[in-house]
Amino acid sequence: INKDDNNIKTVTLKHISIQQFEVIIKYIYRGVILLKDYDTSFIFKPMFFAHEYFINELANHLESYLIKEQSHWLRLHFADVYQTSFQNNQFQELQKWCNDIVTKYPNKVFDSKDLHSLQENALISLLKRDDLQMEERKIWNYVIEWGIAQNQGLPSDPEDWTLENF
Repeated sequence: INKDDNNIKTVTLKHISIQQFEVIIKYIYRGVILLKDYDTSFIFKPMFFAHEYFINELANHLESYLIKEQSHWLRLHFADVYQTSFQNNQFQELQKWCNDIVTKYPNKVFDSKDLHSLQENALISLLKRDDLQMEERKIWNYVIEWGIAQNQGLPSDPEDWTLENF
């Protein structure tokens, strides 16, 4: 927060647009937000912003709205939604929704071009599920592929690994 000579404070927010911030300000002052007036992609970012600034009631409301009313959009943008929902553990319902989808369609994550950038806690959460609709051999191969991507110095062929590599 910067203050000028007239004692006017300027707040610079890099992760949210002015329009999205206006929605949050309206919510703070009015206690109401009409979500049907906004595109779903417009709603997604303020959910994280609301959590970051401890506006938990709004964050929880947006999370619930996305799951109950905008699941089609969530599926269309699944890779980004999945990755983003695991950046912190505050969106448990969204994480559960994502994991339920992945249980039925594990290739949405494992065959994704974003597999290597998957958060460790997202992968662990997924692997804890014992109801994935995929052969364990395939899952193990994907886990090895993910692990190699996280450790650039490892040989790509596990046969070439030494005991220290494990």
